[in-house]
Amino acid sequence: MESDLALNYDRLGEVYTLTQDDANAERSYRQALRLDPRLVSSRLGLAKIYQRQGKYAQALSEIDVAAKVDPERPDVHYLRGRTSAAMGHKEESKREWAEVKRIENTVGEKTESGTVPSPELLQESPQ
Repeated sequence: MESDLALNYDRLGEVYTLTQDDANAERSYRQALRLDPRLVSSRLGLAKIYQRQGKYAQALSEIDVAAKVDPERPDVHYLRGRTSAAMGHKEESKREWAEVKRIENTVGEKTESGTVPSPELLQESPQ
C-alpha cells in the first residue's frame, strides 16, 4: 500500500469494519483523515463504528464534520437519522430521513430534467 494515499487507508478501514475489527478500522480511518481531512467516507466509517459501540456523541461529531464537507450526501443524513433514533430523538430522526428523501428526489429531478449521468451508467451491460 502506498502510505500517502488516503483512499488506501479508507478502503482498509472498510475491510476491517466488515470483519468487525473496530480498533484497526478506526486506526485506518484516522490515518486516511490525517492524509485527507475532507474524506467523508472515513468520517462516516468512524461514525458507524461509534454508533455500533453506543458512542453516539462521538458518532454525531463525525457526522457533523461530514455534513459540513458534503451536505448533499444522503448517507450523511441517513446515518444521522439512525443515530438520532438510537438516542431516542424521534423528531430529529424524522427530519433527517425527510432530508434523505428530499436529496434523493432532487437527484432524480436533475436526471429527468436533462442532466446526463456518467457515461458508465449509460452503457448497457453485456448479455
